[in-house]
Amino acid sequence: MWGRRRNWLVLAVLTGLAIGCGRASEEVVLQGPTMGTYYRVRAVADSGDREAIRALVEQRLNAVDRAMSTYREDSEISRFNRLAGGESFVFSDETWTVLELAWRVREETGGAFDPTVGPLVDAWGFGAPGRSGEPTPPLDDQLADLRRAIGAIELASEDQRVLKLEDGAALDLSAIAKGWAVDSVSEALLNAAYTNHLVEVGGEVRTAGRSPAGDAWRIAIERPPVRAPDPGPTAPTAATEDATQPGLQKVLPFTDGSLATSGDYRNYWERDGQRYSHTIDPRTGRPVVHALASASVIHESCAIADAYATALMVLGPENGLSWADDNDIAALLLVYRKDSLEELPSAAFRESFGDTR
Repeated sequence: MWGRRRNWLVLAVLTGLAIGCGRASEEVVLQGPTMGTYYRVRAVADSGDREAIRALVEQRLNAVDRAMSTYREDSEISRFNRLAGGESFVFSDETWTVLELAWRVREETGGAFDPTVGPLVDAWGFGAPGRSGEPTPPLDDQLADLRRAIGAIELASEDQRVLKLEDGAALDLSAIAKGWAVDSVSEALLNAAYTNHLVEVGGEVRTAGRSPAGDAWRIAIERPPVRAPDPGPTAPTAATEDATQPGLQKVLPFTDGSLATSGDYRNYWERDGQRYSHTIDPRTGRPVVHALASASVIHESCAIADAYATALMVLGPENGLSWADDNDIAALLLVYRKDSLEELPSAAFRESFGDTR
C-alpha cells in the first residue's frame, strides 16, 4: 500500500479524446492496480502493441514497488527500517536516486518535505498501524521521542549507503515514489519509441507528445468540496449545492510535462470536536491546521512535482505561495474561504496558463 499521506484521485485525467480536425490516431489504453492504487496509460500505438506496452509498464511499476514500498517486508526501504541505530544499508541505483532527490527537496523546503516523517504519520493514525482501531492523538512525550528520529539518517554517496543514527529513524518515500514511477514508465515508453503518451499513477500524471487527436493532452485539477471540516479560522461556514463531492476546478493543456496534486480534504479523522489532518508537518510533528485544501504543481519531473506538492501542503497558503514564487515553481493552491474556494496561482503558473483569479 502506498500514498497514505495523500488523498486518492486528487487529480482527474480527462479520458475522452480531444477533438481534432482529422481522424484520430489509434490508441492503446491500459489500466490496473499498482502500489496500493491504480495506473492508467494511454499511448498512441497499434493495438497489436498492447501486450508489449503492458509488459513494459508493469515491469517498471513492479520494480519501483519492490524497491520502495513500506508495505512489502522484502523491499529495500523495509529492510532499512528494520535496522537498529548505528547500522547502515547500501541501496540500489534507482532507490538511491530517489533518496537523493527526496533529501534535496527536504533541504530546499526547509524540512517541510521529509522522507523520514513516516513514524509521525503512523503515530497520528494515518499509517498501517493506525488502521486497526480508532486513532488517538499521541502524547507529548511520545512526539518528543519520535521527533528525535526525524532526519536522523546520514547519506554517503560514495557507496550509496544510508546510516541510521537513531533506532526509531525510518524512511518513507510515499510522497515521491508514485511520481518517480510515472517518470520511470514515461521514460521507458519514450525509449521504446512511443513518443505520444499519458501515464498516471494514483492521480500523478505525466504526458509526452500529443493526444491521439493530434492536439495537447487535457489534464483536470480536481475541485475539493466547498464545505470541509474546520481547518482553522478561515474555514467555510456554509455549503453550496456541490459541497459534498469533488468536481473539476480547471482543465489544463499539456504536451510534455507533469502535474501532481496533494490535498487535505479526504483523509482526516476527528476526536472531541478536533479535526486531525493526514498532512503532518515534519518540523512540528503535528498535523497542519491551515486552510489550504490542495496544492497542484507543474514540473517536467513528476517525482519533483509530487514532492513539491506535499511540501506546499505543509507550508500552507501564504508561505507555500511565497516559496513557489521564490523558487519559480508553477503551482496552483486552492484555499478554503468561507463558503467558497480561492485560487492562488504562483507567478510561474500564471505565466504558463494565465491568471486564474
